[in-house]
Amino acid sequence: MKVALVGAELEENLGLRYIASALEYKEHQVEIVPFNSEYDISQALKQVIAFSPQIIGLSMMFTGRAREFCYLAQALREGGFHGHLTAGGPFASFNSEHLLRDFPAFDSVCLGEGEHIVSMLADHLEDLSRVHGLCYRKSDGSVTTNISTGNQDNLDALPFPKRLTFHEYFDKPIASILTSRGCWRNCAFCSINAWYERGGGKKFRVRSVENIVAEMKELYFRYGVRIFNFQDDNFFLPRPEKALRRFEELRDGLKQEGIEGIAIAVKARPDSITYDSIRVLDGLGLFRVFLGVENAHENGLRNLNRKCTLDQILNALRILNDFDVHLAYNLLMFEPDTVLNDILVNLRFIERHIENPFNFCRAEAYPGTGLEAKLRAEGRLLGDYFGFDYRLKDPRSEAFHQIANYAFFDRNFSDFGLHYFNMQVDFYFQLLRRFHPEVLTQTLRASVRNFIKQTNLDTYECLCQIYDFVATANPNDHVMVRGFAREMRERVDERSRGLHAQGERILRRLSNTYDHRGQDARVSRFVSNTGALPFLSCKPKPYYGLESLENLEFMTPDSEWMEDTDLLGVAPAPIPYHVFKNRLAEQKDERR
Repeated sequence: MKVALVGAELEENLGLRYIASALEYKEHQVEIVPFNSEYDISQALKQVIAFSPQIIGLSMMFTGRAREFCYLAQALREGGFHGHLTAGGPFASFNSEHLLRDFPAFDSVCLGEGEHIVSMLADHLEDLSRVHGLCYRKSDGSVTTNISTGNQDNLDALPFPKRLTFHEYFDKPIASILTSRGCWRNCAFCSINAWYERGGGKKFRVRSVENIVAEMKELYFRYGVRIFNFQDDNFFLPRPEKALRRFEELRDGLKQEGIEGIAIAVKARPDSITYDSIRVLDGLGLFRVFLGVENAHENGLRNLNRKCTLDQILNALRILNDFDVHLAYNLLMFEPDTVLNDILVNLRFIERHIENPFNFCRAEAYPGTGLEAKLRAEGRLLGDYFGFDYRLKDPRSEAFHQIANYAFFDRNFSDFGLHYFNMQVDFYFQLLRRFHPEVLTQTLRASVRNFIKQTNLDTYECLCQIYDFVATANPNDHVMVRGFAREMRERVDERSRGLHAQGERILRRLSNTYDHRGQDARVSRFVSNTGALPFLSCKPKPYYGLESLENLEFMTPDSEWMEDTDLLGVAPAPIPYHVFKNRLAEQKDERR
């Protein structure tokens, strides 16, 4: 049987690839069709119709794109598809009965992980009552749901996801990979747990290290993959000591298979980060961590049910920055009970952690989440299942959110938004540092770090301007609020254009540095009309005017390194690395 699987393909869609492998294992034919925006409807329709499948599966993961998939479903019917059209993913699962009643184009909805359900659907298309975990429309038009047998418990039993093409960074293929499914926490804004509970079975499961190593070995030797993007909701285990042992086993298993010279990216909660675990991951090639900070105020952390403290967040930031990895985080600055003081605390947090790329937004009330239940119980839930909405209880905080959301819309949410671009620049730099550290200069590093800080400082300054406005303005004066929002939008967009151009120049420099690797990548020597005087290696002297230049004492390449320093404690020349390292060791011994 032919099955077309349609979904977002901006990066590897592991959900579709796992389903494709499960279907091919049972000798069905599978076509994966990219659908990244509503502009792709025409192309997706052509590809699907040309394949002539009996079943089409739509990967409806996100609320924000749900309408686009409904339009696609209707277009498929109008384009001549008469087979079975099913949907899966969190959005479709939570709203299965609504979809089947409101959109005749759909025949069914899968309520859990798709490998088993879609395979059963292909085997029993003529008798849907035999497909566990399927919600479908019966011949009389009524909607019914089959009991689920639960999501796959033994993840090692699943075939590896179907691989097609790979994106590349600096000629290094990157592959997405999962070591677990689900999450062991229950945050109020996250629908992961609710979705897994909807499908039945355990909400958190892990693959064995041997199984992970086997997949990485295939990707490494068969496809040349050198960058591994771990897509786990949380790459760590609930207990730090078990996570450490798991990472050590992964390190040893990869080494035994000859897998080396790789880079890895992970997602993590702050309370999962320990020095020992990051040390092991750093040895594996850790270059990026997306850290779920979410909120810097204890009230926000409690209201979002994070089960995490500010001290744990600060500790995680310190550890990760000490290891010099690409560290990016998101702030859910706004939640239903946010007040201005909560916002101020988050602003201070941004100010004090200006060196790491970040983004900010509101905690959304997705179906099945604690936020949705809270707002519904309080009579504050607005909108419909295509996008629930709410207003913050505090009027000034709500005004802040609306202004910030409007002013920063492009910077935060567009495909080429400055905050994502900020992360991209650091992402590229860290990959180059992992694979070709010899070509990097301190000047290039400074340019990257400066760009990140300038972007963050600009966002911080604009947010502070919004804070000052709402702290004194009447939040009920909608004319004034809208006028200020427009001014801020123009200001933020104008500054974004300049910063984006700066970041593009840095990206070109990173690319050029890679293209010219193997050549002399040193910083060009400074040349002036006073002659080639080695100013940077002179012994510091007070400056009394131009005539004092004649009395400078210069160090020559033949000079021995001098131990003495001036009154300010400045050495006459840069301290050699071996001397610096020995001194650190001596100081450590003295402290013992």
